[in-house]
Amino acid sequence: MAGRNKAPKAPRDAKLTKFSSRNSTPALVDASPAPGPSTVPSQEHSALRDLSEGWKNQPVLSYYLVLVTTLLLFIIGFILVFSASTITALESGVNPFLSFGKRSLIYVAALLILFIASRVPLTFYQKWTWWFLGAAWLLQIMVFVPGMHGTSAGGNTNWINLGGVFTIQPSEFMKLALAVALGRVLADPELREARDKKRWLINVGVPAVGSLGLVMAGRDLGTAMVMAALILTAIFVAGIPWRYFAEIVLLGIFGVTVAVMSSANRRRRVFGFMDASTTDPTGIGYQRQHGLWSLATGGLTGVGPGASREKWSYLPEADTDYIFAILGEEFGILGTFLVLGLFVVMCLTMLRLMSRATNPFVSYTVAGLMGWIFSQAIINIGAVVGLLPIIGVPLPLISSGGSSLLSIMAAMGMAMCFARAEPGAGAALKARLRPLRRGAAVSLPGRVHR
Repeated sequence: MAGRNKAPKAPRDAKLTKFSSRNSTPALVDASPAPGPSTVPSQEHSALRDLSEGWKNQPVLSYYLVLVTTLLLFIIGFILVFSASTITALESGVNPFLSFGKRSLIYVAALLILFIASRVPLTFYQKWTWWFLGAAWLLQIMVFVPGMHGTSAGGNTNWINLGGVFTIQPSEFMKLALAVALGRVLADPELREARDKKRWLINVGVPAVGSLGLVMAGRDLGTAMVMAALILTAIFVAGIPWRYFAEIVLLGIFGVTVAVMSSANRRRRVFGFMDASTTDPTGIGYQRQHGLWSLATGGLTGVGPGASREKWSYLPEADTDYIFAILGEEFGILGTFLVLGLFVVMCLTMLRLMSRATNPFVSYTVAGLMGWIFSQAIINIGAVVGLLPIIGVPLPLISSGGSSLLSIMAAMGMAMCFARAEPGAGAALKARLRPLRRGAAVSLPGRVHR
């Protein structure tokens, strides 16, 4: 009808508001879309993120990672050394099982050292730091004392022969003592804040240069290079001024060059490894060539435990310097990747220890341990695969060698001790052990429980 105003139509969105027939209270209908497939991935990512954060914040994660990786590498080394050393025993006319049974005492002692080093209090290492370093220096000096039965191998004089029963390589224990000493020195806040070059040289240089000098007196360049990596890692993490760090690196390069050029044996190794596999397969390149053949023979999964062919006197030092080649032959590329992965996990765990430590002594000591173990692993594996010259450095926790095994197990026990000192780790470990103790108590006969 003309002149009558029509009421405007309600917008379509108004239909979302409905009135109940029983009262006038509006009931709002949810207009949000139903959860579809697009929202599921975000929920899954959120759950994974929460799980990852939970693992990162676990106070005992570092402790168990150090323990598990150490034991796995220890077991792999035990199997490989038994496999490779049997041929050496047969060549000597000795029962291989009896010979390895005597060597197994070292593995038992290594496990005992791992346990003891992990249980002593943190303050023990700080209190006895200089006693450790002094004892290590004294043992290294005994190598050169007439009548102390110092023995040589590969042009190096770094072993003490104890009555013909077994030998000790003091330089291996000196690495551990040096890592603790540097951690103690670098933890001094006054030293880290000081810009006095002379003070840095005295406090850090005396233990570092003294240890390197004693090792190089025995002409052991490989051990000296590992010690240099230990020192550089510790002082780098401690925040040494860049100009001092650069000067130390240049000085180290100069020292290595002089050491190589001053020895005919080192020159032959360093300058011969580039073309050793093609120009001299029966001389300087013999060991490298057979190591590569051993790795190639293993393929993907290996020829099987104990089935290596190269260990039958074809590959020199099969149970020590070239144990990684035997690993690749018997367990294939999968076995080598497993060992490499364990070393990577151990490295990441040490980085976690350093980042979570509340005591600077722990951070700098762990940095030294990390530089020691992983530089030694890189040098050994690099030599086996032909990327580095052979300088006689064992593979940590894998190669045969009692001194190396005992010192590294002590270092891993120390790392476990540091992990127990993380915030909340001690209480968490006690809480996890309490149910086991209760279960053991219940199983004891004749005990009354209330």
